[in-house]
Amino acid sequence: MTANRFYRFCEFGRDIVYDREGITAFFVNEVEAQFLDLLQEGKSPEECALILQHTGYTSDEIVDAAEHLESEGITDPEPRLCGPVSRSYILTLNVTQECNLRCKYCFVEKPDSSAFMSEETARKAVDFIMGFEDVKGIGIAFYGGEPLLNFPVVKAAVKYASQEARKRGLPEVTYQLTTNGTLLTDEMITFLKEYPISIMVSIDGPASIHDAMRVTATGEKTHALVVRNLQKLIETPGKHKVSVSGVVTGKGRLKESYEYLSQFPLKETKLSHVHYLNECDAVTYKLSDAKKEEYMKDMRVLAWECVDLILKGVRPPYYNFEMMIVQLWKHARKSRFCFAGVGQIGISPEGDIYPCGPAANLKEFKLGSLGEGINQHVFNEWVRRTSLENKDCNECWAETWCVGGCPLQLVRNVDKETCEITQHTTRLALAIYAAVKEKNEMMLASLVDEEFLSDVVQVIERVKSGKNTSR
Repeated sequence: MTANRFYRFCEFGRDIVYDREGITAFFVNEVEAQFLDLLQEGKSPEECALILQHTGYTSDEIVDAAEHLESEGITDPEPRLCGPVSRSYILTLNVTQECNLRCKYCFVEKPDSSAFMSEETARKAVDFIMGFEDVKGIGIAFYGGEPLLNFPVVKAAVKYASQEARKRGLPEVTYQLTTNGTLLTDEMITFLKEYPISIMVSIDGPASIHDAMRVTATGEKTHALVVRNLQKLIETPGKHKVSVSGVVTGKGRLKESYEYLSQFPLKETKLSHVHYLNECDAVTYKLSDAKKEEYMKDMRVLAWECVDLILKGVRPPYYNFEMMIVQLWKHARKSRFCFAGVGQIGISPEGDIYPCGPAANLKEFKLGSLGEGINQHVFNEWVRRTSLENKDCNECWAETWCVGGCPLQLVRNVDKETCEITQHTTRLALAIYAAVKEKNEMMLASLVDEEFLSDVVQVIERVKSGKNTSR
């Protein structure tokens, strides 16, 4: 048994164990914790039982502990490698690197030129990814800069991709659009609502927080305009889904932003601490030690709320824990931070190929071009340098969660508190999973499909009541 297989910590007022091999988490009592310590020392279950008996525990306590640990798969774990099975690919089109705002913490590199992607380049990108031999599905994301500055190409790409998917017998293309929300018009919303598109609007919280960071080139505030457009998006019926993304800096607080954004009926709310500090004043925007503690305290409150909502069959809008919880539910381990360059690619306005959208103006990450294809040597080097085996954190208990972090952030010398906050987030996700699993593991289905969960619950209730479930 691996010497550092089990990681034990306290959360929600109870001891929790994370099994690094089985990719699972569960609450333990005192005897179970000691049983695990002995197993980790290399003792057999029989030896553990004898030692615990001599320590003073009763036979019933030891048997209960052994049965619980066996039910958690401790004696026979079967970890799996988490990866894209169906080969659905994500294509990120950076339709422009230009932006109409000057957010004070922006991490996007200033473009060498005011390049805007052409319709021809967008079509070539769609043809490129749909031409993969193993493609089974396509998702297209529009990124920037501010993609709505080049809305004609967004519109053309959506129409062309949807048409090509039907012709090639592929599933309906899904779309994502990340926007600062200031340029949305009624015409744009009328078009977007006709497609299965997830629209992510950037808003940091109430006006006092948002307007301190997200301003125009002339320093004008943007909160009122963003909120008006956000409300229009939400109130317009259609196939689209609306989420928000915000940044927490030393000038704001996670709790305050989340409570403000909770007034809107959103698919997801993503709020993260500021990562990049390129040219801004680090003292002004970075989380101080006190602000960092405040941020992590607020996350714990949101974690409790997530448990409550999941047990009610409701998908929590606060998104930061979701992917980790689903990974635990699958007992799946990751080999890399994300599938950038493997399951997704980014295309620059000029038609160059990068691992993802945020990398699409960083020349050191260029993998090829639409004209010449992917450079296999460069691609192989990207895969090698971003895999878990080539990271310096293999001894960290949380390695299968962040897998060394985003390669782009590492290049930019990410701020030092990232590891600490990532580990805190992971512990909370483990605690949420353990708490829900203990009460009713089935309710985790709300994270995947609330409609599916509702159907399952109805069937179970009919079975319990003795009603005939046949049609």
